[in-house]
Amino acid sequence: MQLARYAHALALIGAGAFGILRPVAAGPRTATFTDPLEHAFTLDVPAGWATRGGLFRIGYSDYRPMVELRSPDGRTIVRLGDVAVPTYALPTPQHAEGERDDLGAQAQAIYANYRTGGEYAGLYALTRLKKVCARLTPQRTAWKPKAPGPGSDGSVSYRCDEQGGSRLAYVYAKTQRGSNLWQVVRLFSFIAPPRDAGMAEAAIDRALTSLRLDPAWIAKQKQLDAEGLRYQIARQRQRMAELGQQVAQFQARMHSMATQVDAFERGQAMRQDQFEQFDNAINGVTPTVDPLSGAERDVWTGSNNGYWVNGSGTIVNSALSPGAGFHQLQAR
Repeated sequence: MQLARYAHALALIGAGAFGILRPVAAGPRTATFTDPLEHAFTLDVPAGWATRGGLFRIGYSDYRPMVELRSPDGRTIVRLGDVAVPTYALPTPQHAEGERDDLGAQAQAIYANYRTGGEYAGLYALTRLKKVCARLTPQRTAWKPKAPGPGSDGSVSYRCDEQGGSRLAYVYAKTQRGSNLWQVVRLFSFIAPPRDAGMAEAAIDRALTSLRLDPAWIAKQKQLDAEGLRYQIARQRQRMAELGQQVAQFQARMHSMATQVDAFERGQAMRQDQFEQFDNAINGVTPTVDPLSGAERDVWTGSNNGYWVNGSGTIVNSALSPGAGFHQLQAR
């Protein structure tokens, strides 16, 4: 494990998922939202809109911002960042796409091939919107948030058909690749009636221009990054007893944070489902269970709607049984 490859990249997650700090411009009436979890940042939101979220901590160096805004009529929903999006490690001969790079209390990453901003936006949209939209019809869009900085960016837009009408759905993503890692450094999405799309766009731009990171939090995060590296070195040397009390205290804080994340995403089951669905979508994986043994398997998603396994563990993607000795896996 090359610990140094994470030190800089993971430190970018918090601010990177929102954008570059710039002078605040004049605009519609706003209110100030302060991160209630770690007081890491403030940003402007439309006055009268319901706002929830904050900086969710997954590990010493793994922190993920997510703020959701909802208009007074409930029809326009804007999301900045996403707690479900990790840092991605490029696959290696030892680690295939879809595997987790588990750094314990320091961070959680996933091995995945690099995706451009446009590719990522399309994958994220299908996962983010499929529970809301009964049907997605691609739409042309020219708008992009004012989020300068290096990386590959792209956006997708859809007509979201749902019971009782339709809305406009939009996702913007910017990704940046390093030597061993890649990140989603900008991620914004919204669902809104077409006539109110301009309000959603303005809310995103206003959040970007008004974002301020707290200097005390920045200093504290530097300390946590250093603690995380010490923890990881001890973990790899199997000397956890030396950090036993410190790690126990940190894990207690992480448990408290997990409880808050659960509340934000309406329970642990739904939160885990969100993580798994997004990971499966970007990695091309379908989770299944063997009805004979009860064993769970993740199989590569194929073009047919059936997955079959034989006694030697060979898996075939086919609508019909491939022959004697095969039995069908059930999708989870």
